[in-house]
Amino acid sequence: MTALMCESAAPLPVAAFANDVETASRVDLGLRRFLASDAVTVDLYDDLETVLGEDAARLPAEDSADIAGRLRAVAPTLRYVVARLLRPYPSEMDDVMARSSEFPGPDDAHGHLVRLASSILTVLDLMGELAELREDDPS
Repeated sequence: MTALMCESAAPLPVAAFANDVETASRVDLGLRRFLASDAVTVDLYDDLETVLGEDAARLPAEDSADIAGRLRAVAPTLRYVVARLLRPYPSEMDDVMARSSEFPGPDDAHGHLVRLASSILTVLDLMGELAELREDDPS
């Protein structure tokens, strides 16, 4: 075992830091985007595009059920993120939660999926640039 004497230890470098408003704003935005990335993923946007996109068509029942299940699964995480990032808390998030707890019959499944996806997209719009995916997004 080797002992290290205080006198022989190299001094620790003191890191320079910035405390200006611009740097603080960039750090804040980065941290907020990081939190938002828990709910806002490429897969979420892919599902929204499938349901609401220009080329969206009525999906087979099995595909609708799969996408609805994924949207329901993301709703609690989205609520957690929105509660911490948006002030005041938007009532549109309550619409997402209400729709995510509905389980319509086969005749109403497509309409329900469109309404659920639309309400999630509305919340993402309210989040603005926090909900934008970065080019280097690993998900």
